[in-house]
Amino acid sequence: MSRQGFHRHLPALPAALPAFSLSRRIGHPYQNRTPPKRKKPRTSFSRLQICELEKRFHRQKYLASAERATLAKSLRMSDSQVKTWFQNRRTKWR
Repeated sequence: MSRQGFHRHLPALPAALPAFSLSRRIGHPYQNRTPPKRKKPRTSFSRLQICELEKRFHRQKYLASAERATLAKSLRMSDSQVKTWFQNRRTKWR
């Protein structure tokens, strides 16, 4: 195919292309979203609570929900605090 024949099938380019903007985007694209909720402050456990949790963890790496509820009540912690503590402790253990 001749060079002239090849270009015959291409669309014509506009006479002048718009100039690209050299201005830089300011900020991250996600900055315009609503701000995230504030994180809860880190929970501090007493030495007694940690000691009892560690003792229980040494004996038993996983707790059933009833066992977790009983332990939480005896340590004056919430069920979710005990659950999270055990999850974090298992991660540290591995």
